[in-house]
Amino acid sequence: MKTFTSILLLLTISSLLNGQQKSSFQTSDGETLFFTKIGKGSSVILLYGGPGMAVSAMQSWADTLKNENECILFDQRGTGLSANVKLDSTTINLERAVRDLDDLRRFLGEDRLTLCGISWGSMLAQAYAAYYPEKTKKIILVSALGPDLSLMSAFMDNRSMRRFPDIDSIKYWNEQPDSEYSEMKRKFFTFLSEFYDRTTGFKMMPGFIAGYDSNKTTSSLMWNDLYKVYDLKSKLPLYTGECIIIRPRQDAVPAESIYQIKEVIPQSKFFFIEKCGHLPDLEQPAELFRILREVL
Repeated sequence: MKTFTSILLLLTISSLLNGQQKSSFQTSDGETLFFTKIGKGSSVILLYGGPGMAVSAMQSWADTLKNENECILFDQRGTGLSANVKLDSTTINLERAVRDLDDLRRFLGEDRLTLCGISWGSMLAQAYAAYYPEKTKKIILVSALGPDLSLMSAFMDNRSMRRFPDIDSIKYWNEQPDSEYSEMKRKFFTFLSEFYDRTTGFKMMPGFIAGYDSNKTTSSLMWNDLYKVYDLKSKLPLYTGECIIIRPRQDAVPAESIYQIKEVIPQSKFFFIEKCGHLPDLEQPAELFRILREVL
């Protein structure tokens, strides 16, 4: 416990020196979750993917937008600094994740939230807008999956197909004894398929892997729940705020997903990023951040 407290103290000091403010709040079920504020201006909560991946991977988003926006990097329950919580099916599920966001809203004193999420983060942003439409100002969905999981199998098929050039490498490293090096190789060849341009992928993957922080237990528990309950089509039409969808043209997520969203949120606006896979912040950051500045 002393070690954890010491780490938090060091992180707080480091954050203040770098113009960041790390804070925590208590959820309605008594857990302590963390977030980091960067910048000044209108607030936007940044939600990362997985589920189970730490929001620290969105540091570049906040650093780029901080001159115009107060960026709130939210460590979702069971991830990053918020990983030291009870992890089971009663605590890691969609309903609880949505409530955590509303608990954060109350702590921040905001009437309505602007949410920006990528991949799973886009699903969570849609879920919040569906459950709390009157508390949602704007949702920005990057590399977005749809309002249900009807296209999930197609998404997984697309990812498998794109891994074909590296399938032997993935198989080889999966069969090797567990080690830090073999795990690095597994991640490298698994995520390489997320890029449109393999040359860019080879260049960006070492940095991505170095900062990779994912909680497998959180991921498994959340997906188990999502396959049971994730269907927002009946609730999302109640949301009347802004919906911005940023679609990388070569994303493995089927393009039909964005039209599924527009069917239930007709005010949705589309922005496309050319020659880009599922991770536009790594492959086409200049264009992604240009669009984000425009819509924020």
